[in-house]
Amino acid sequence: MARLLVLEDERTLARHIQATLQRSGYAVDVVDTVAGGRHALGAATYDLLVLDRQLPDGDGLLLLDFARQSKLAIPVLFLTARSSLDDRVGALNRVADDYLCKPFEGAELVARVAALLRRPREVVVSTVEAGNIVLDKATHSAMVGGKPLMIARRESMLLEQLVCRSGQVVTREILDAKLFGFDDSASSNAIEASVYRLRTALGNLGADRQIHTVRGIGYCLAP
Repeated sequence: MARLLVLEDERTLARHIQATLQRSGYAVDVVDTVAGGRHALGAATYDLLVLDRQLPDGDGLLLLDFARQSKLAIPVLFLTARSSLDDRVGALNRVADDYLCKPFEGAELVARVAALLRRPREVVVSTVEAGNIVLDKATHSAMVGGKPLMIARRESMLLEQLVCRSGQVVTREILDAKLFGFDDSASSNAIEASVYRLRTALGNLGADRQIHTVRGIGYCLAP
């Protein structure tokens, strides 16, 4: 029997969600705060999370981030009244698996839960490291020695390519394809300019990895 954790602070709705899922054969625990969700994840093993967004102690996204940072391979379904495009896209970009807006039909909730539980489970790794550089691919943010790295979008995309292939040469052709779209023409020195800015930003924060130029081929992030 699959065990589900529901994060919902409106008691009547929480009981309705719990009863709906229990009738479909699931074991369901309910918590009403993000802190309660963290405690539950530390105390038991769950097969799926159903999360609201607006909780007394913060956004349900915080519990999603906690699960992903803890490398928990748990599908996450948001069930919330926050229905704007930005809300939905933002949650999915944070590695949520599905997003269902309130009001909802119980049959659809059960169908979405069943569909997520049928997916192969994989360990979710959103952060990658190279020395003291830590990149969060879900939020497109980076830290160097515990300090935030403040860089533009293109330099962040460049850093991801280099960190994910740390110690390997990343060709200019790969960088050109990843950093510039079909409608985003790159000048002849655009990659060099991005490398220069990223190299400077990493050096200013004391990164223990440097961007090395491999003449005629590309770049490599290495000690």
